[in-house]
Amino acid sequence: MDWFQEYKKLVFSNTTSVDQIDRAISLKYEHVPKTLYKYRSINEYSLRNLKDDSIWLSDPKNFNDPYDCSFHHKVDLDPDNTDSILSIARENDLIGELTEQQIHSISESSDPLVKLLEFSYPDRPDYGRSCGEALSRVMKERANSLVQETSEGFKQMFKICCFSENPKSILMWSHYADYHCGFCIGYDFHELGNDDLRTRSLYPVIYSDEMFDATGAFGTTKTVDNILYLNQAALMKSTEWAYEKEWRLVFGNMLIQNEISYRMPKPKHIILGAKISSDNEQTIRRICNEKNIEVLKLSMAHNQFVLDIE
Repeated sequence: MDWFQEYKKLVFSNTTSVDQIDRAISLKYEHVPKTLYKYRSINEYSLRNLKDDSIWLSDPKNFNDPYDCSFHHKVDLDPDNTDSILSIARENDLIGELTEQQIHSISESSDPLVKLLEFSYPDRPDYGRSCGEALSRVMKERANSLVQETSEGFKQMFKICCFSENPKSILMWSHYADYHCGFCIGYDFHELGNDDLRTRSLYPVIYSDEMFDATGAFGTTKTVDNILYLNQAALMKSTEWAYEKEWRLVFGNMLIQNEISYRMPKPKHIILGAKISSDNEQTIRRICNEKNIEVLKLSMAHNQFVLDIE
């Protein structure tokens, strides 16, 4: 997805502009798949969405991935950060009491806080080391707690609906469409045009082994002046989810505060699961017939682990 790297530079840099965002949206529009799919179980809510041409924008706290929309960031007071520890020493007039060799030793240490307190008690280095280890442990626990609380708190900023490029994923039919008894809705976002808010708010998911680093948006070292920057947290997922080939409709920055039903264009077509019941198939076909929506159906291949569209 080479184009996305250019898109990312335009819209997710530390700073951006209206011109950059417009260029990025045009670039993205060229690469939006012709059809994106929403897997659904059959219930009163999914049938209502089908009848009303709507989707449900969800809070990521309710998603099946506990890491969804999570991020991490460095804290200002990190016991493993040499610069931070030496800064504390200077602020508390401890540097003057240390030799150049001791300062160098702190700089080279994997536990700079422990080493600083060890040198701060020259007559009782073991005591200083014990104090340093205890303080370092408390600081790390508090830092981890702070980062987690910040990340969890920011999740409520997002309301999201998830789509996939692939309508024939055996796993997704099992996970999101009631074990192949549900249905899949195909949407053409190109019908909306490039200026529509829904098209502009559509993003491909980025699969990575690393969580989004939001350090630039927090603390005294803040370097970010871009309200779209943190939207990246809603787009980064573990590579274990890459098979989903996911795109997301993302509304961030508390633009939408509560989970709501949201208007969509009429579906391009509906795909029925291979194991859908006769009653549910008739219900969906009746709705689609009234709305003039094409209905397709999956079948299971007899000699391969493949789903075919009839």
